[in-house]
Amino acid sequence: MGYRQFTSKLARVIYDDEVVDAGCEKLFHCDWLAANSRCALVERGKAVMFAYRGRELVFKQYHRGGLIGRLVEKTYLYSPLSNTRVWREFNMLRAMRELGLPVPRPVAARCVSVPPLAYRGALITERIPDSRTLTEILRERPLDNEAWAKLGALIARFHHKNVYHADLNASNILLTGGGDFYLIDFDKGTIRRSLSRQDADANVARLRRSLCKLQKRCPEFHFAEDNWQALERAYRAAIDQPENQAG
Repeated sequence: MGYRQFTSKLARVIYDDEVVDAGCEKLFHCDWLAANSRCALVERGKAVMFAYRGRELVFKQYHRGGLIGRLVEKTYLYSPLSNTRVWREFNMLRAMRELGLPVPRPVAARCVSVPPLAYRGALITERIPDSRTLTEILRERPLDNEAWAKLGALIARFHHKNVYHADLNASNILLTGGGDFYLIDFDKGTIRRSLSRQDADANVARLRRSLCKLQKRCPEFHFAEDNWQALERAYRAAIDQPENQAG
């Protein structure tokens, strides 16, 4: 596997040359995406799924939230390339895949300078085949406690590798038709030298809050207290094991 970089006018692009080539910059253009996906309009914060060279890919444009987001939308104050959100997430995905963790394959990232002091960025990853978010699935059907335990043990795997997910919620967890879980959307996440128990517990608590919030919004949301207990028991059992035993 090789990763290459190039500069085009004000843009810097990094890409996986086993999936795309230097012509991949067109994939970041809204007109191309609108013409080659099911999206008539590429909106900020919305994942765009499209096919390219026989692969299913996902485009994500970084954007600001809150009041600042309304003012400057997709641009950020300038920082060295390696510190930009798009470059950090691309390289974090690379590192996690090298650790054997189930995350999407990073395909390409593009960072555009917006003079005098700003930038905007976008990321393309490979889509996880036959997968849906945990949110989508639980709106339709329940999962058995074995699946919840499997998810708890998986989260412990990430924590054993010192991975901190900044927004672990039900929409950032994928489940495949074969029963495999993946974590996605590591914007603002980090791989630390050592992940504290406090931060690990905060990740788990964040997931529970998201599930409870969805349950309140949707009366048919399939989530029960015994599901959470199954997840938490499996997580505690796995996190208390030595890393080489926990996977």
